[in-house]
Amino acid sequence: MFVPRLNRVESTFILLINAWLLSACGNGQVPISEDDLNQTECDAQYQSDCPETYRGKLFTGIATNYAYGKAFYRATQYQDGLEHGYSFSTLNNQLNETAWYKAGKLDGKQISYHPSSTGKPQWVRLYQAGVKTEHWLYDEQGVILSYKRFEGDKEVESISYEKGREWRLYYFVDGEKRQRHKDYYADGLLESESEFIYADYKKLNEKTYYRNGRLKTKFNFDRVTNTGILETYGSNGKRRSEQHYGYNPLNTLHGMQLTFCDENGQVASREHYNMGVEDGEFAKYHCNGQLISKRTYVNGVVTDKQIKIYDENGFAVVIKKLDGKGNIIQESYFDDDLSKWVTYSTTD
Repeated sequence: MFVPRLNRVESTFILLINAWLLSACGNGQVPISEDDLNQTECDAQYQSDCPETYRGKLFTGIATNYAYGKAFYRATQYQDGLEHGYSFSTLNNQLNETAWYKAGKLDGKQISYHPSSTGKPQWVRLYQAGVKTEHWLYDEQGVILSYKRFEGDKEVESISYEKGREWRLYYFVDGEKRQRHKDYYADGLLESESEFIYADYKKLNEKTYYRNGRLKTKFNFDRVTNTGILETYGSNGKRRSEQHYGYNPLNTLHGMQLTFCDENGQVASREHYNMGVEDGEFAKYHCNGQLISKRTYVNGVVTDKQIKIYDENGFAVVIKKLDGKGNIIQESYFDDDLSKWVTYSTTD
């Protein structure tokens, strides 16, 4: 980040002026007042393209100017009648603005300073041959507020800052305008970062974080398949779930859905959806990998005639009978005290 140094800027230009004053031969010339310059007649579009003359010749040297009862002072280098080199101005004995010129056009950094005792930049602009390419804006303490980048007369990137931290970014990718968001915890740690399509605010990717800096969630959208994946993590860094989405037009559960055991990362459940509707096998597992139960859905309806529930050792402990439409009509469980199966009807 560019931070101008006030004393160095002033000292540099004072040395520059002294060099001109002390020059006894060659092209050296005592600084003169801008009021003594005369602009030649020309039809150029910009005034900077019309050279200034002094005593009938194109002016090369340093021109100075006082205004507002000498509260304002400006000094600018000229070459062959055009502003060329360094320029600075002061207001009430404080640095007001600095700039670099080349052949009459701004070229390099132009800096405007806050009218306060801090001496901090208010804004900084970067030019190339008179065309603005970048722009920074600062508060009175020198903390950046915003940044913009230009290509020709088009703004191609824009960043807003919060307490000096990137907050909102607007930019283009292959001609498409996008935006990136960053949000923070009160202590300044990054809480989330995400990227959106500007036109319809469709989320392309996102990451969120715990206060300890570990990843909390991660989302990615695939524009080719029009699907998304969301992964969640615990504060210990272990993966908790993996969810797949489709857009129709909003994001809806679609495809495989997984959860994981915190203790060892084994699959805890596996489900399958078709645009928000249960469709396929649904299974749950113990953390040792042993199946707990599974059922099959077709268009939201359980089609199994029987469902078994198993303990961690693989023994069936509950058996449910269904009518083929997802309704349980009978349930059995193993009674350890009686050492036998107990069956009852759920329709009575």
